Amino acid sequence: MKNRNKKVIALLLVGAMTMGMGVSVSASEKISEEGVTLTVAGNKPSGLEDWTNLACIQEYKDRLGINLECDFTETDWPTQRTLLFAGNELPDLILNAGFSISDVNSYGSQGYLLDFNQYRDIMPNMVATFEEYPELESFLTTEDGHIYGMTQIRSDMTDRLMRTFIKRTWLENLGLEVPTTLDELYDVLVAFKEQDANGNGDATDEIPMLWDTYGGYQGAERTLLDAFGIYPAGWGDFTYILQADENNQVYLANTSDNYKEFLKFMKKLWDEGIIDQEAFTYDSSEQETAKAQEDRYGFFGCGSAPFVLTVTDISTDKDWVAVSGLSSEYNQDHGVSVLSPVVDGICLVASADTEHPEEIAKFVDYFFSEEGMMAGAIGYEGQGWDWNENEALGVKVPKWRCPDGYASAEEYRYKGSVLNNCLNMHESNLDRVALFEVPIETLDKDEVLTEFGWAALVAKAYRQDGITPKDAYPIVAYTNEETNRRVSLKNDVSTYLGQMRAEFITGQTDIDEGWDAYKETVNQMGMEELIQIEQAAYDRYLAVSAE
Repeated sequence: MKNRNKKVIALLLVGAMTMGMGVSVSASEKISEEGVTLTVAGNKPSGLEDWTNLACIQEYKDRLGINLECDFTETDWPTQRTLLFAGNELPDLILNAGFSISDVNSYGSQGYLLDFNQYRDIMPNMVATFEEYPELESFLTTEDGHIYGMTQIRSDMTDRLMRTFIKRTWLENLGLEVPTTLDELYDVLVAFKEQDANGNGDATDEIPMLWDTYGGYQGAERTLLDAFGIYPAGWGDFTYILQADENNQVYLANTSDNYKEFLKFMKKLWDEGIIDQEAFTYDSSEQETAKAQEDRYGFFGCGSAPFVLTVTDISTDKDWVAVSGLSSEYNQDHGVSVLSPVVDGICLVASADTEHPEEIAKFVDYFFSEEGMMAGAIGYEGQGWDWNENEALGVKVPKWRCPDGYASAEEYRYKGSVLNNCLNMHESNLDRVALFEVPIETLDKDEVLTEFGWAALVAKAYRQDGITPKDAYPIVAYTNEETNRRVSLKNDVSTYLGQMRAEFITGQTDIDEGWDAYKETVNQMGMEELIQIEQAAYDRYLAVSAE
């Protein structure tokens, strides 16, 4: 797992060297010499003003012989999408589709959608990607062997690792080291609480740990769960945590002994004032941002970065250090949960009634190729990006272009270059993969931290000796029937689990005295049936992965 993205890294680095010598790594081959026109509908990509102005539209026509005629919807896309199917007026392609996998499989089984699996012989890049990422094939494949839609792969490991940080300047002020164990973290947080960690002369204004329950800054919870040997799926909302044991039996981690110990640890932090005492009352990030700008937080986790929390620029991330792989008496191997590379949800489907099924299959397959991976995410070399010698890293990386008239390279990407989030079968953060290949000491360079910020911090923490990657619970697919039943059961269970988490941590309910009643209540809420649904989905995932 630790070297899972080496193929992408090698692709980019070798590509940089060969492109620099004027040799094409992956020359485009025309899909149709005569040219075909594919009609496209979908949710209008974020920030897009006029799709006809995008450079990629002409490039696809010239390079591939594929002419796209787009009709994007600006408002209420879910309703418009439903009407397309109800009226049986599907375009050739739906991009930025926003489907769940169960919706896609339901429409596919009714004959609306093209089955890509029947075109495997002309989709070698897709097949190769399945071999590299069997999780992707497992997620996309129905129980009877069809593939009705496509989703994205996270090629960049920084998008698969939790972003949990501790204030470097506070550690330095108190002469402390970055914690590597749960006990060390506790001692550091106590020091933050009792001493003038931020150095402002007031030893009482520090809040050692930022953590909330509304969804903005829950990341530290995943890092702590890792320390207890629990590796959840997803970025946040850890109220419903599934795990599978060594016999591939699915269970609810929230009722396990390790989770009970996790709650006791969190209660200790709460009782001692280490956790922000407003954790259960925050409903937006504004209050937290205000405190962060006053340098009052010492430890937190999120789905973004320290500079986002403080509303500064990325260069301020170097005031922090990433924390990863805390060991404990419950998990002694410094385990780090690595999220599934699969992005949950479907971004692309095709009509079963299209007059150009093979051309569509080849077109989709192209975006799994070396050139297509870049083309779908950030455009073509010389048009959307250029190979650039990154002096800090000592390697060439893709550098996005920013032509005159655009405020930033990112603005050009979605206004002038590519169909954002439509055809990028790999996500667009391909400039960060080199952080996992360069010598680790390179990540300490000031110029690297200034440019890459949190991503360099996360890469360094993950690459430390002794870190053990652990597969987080996978992204699995449910049948339509399973989805409907699961939603009704899971919503009530999740609400109760979240309520009791708060009561246990704040002491409203004693953990030891209330534990048996808590477990019994969960069981009475239909947990047995819910686990049967989860097990069926997990078993299908394993079956495809094993093929």
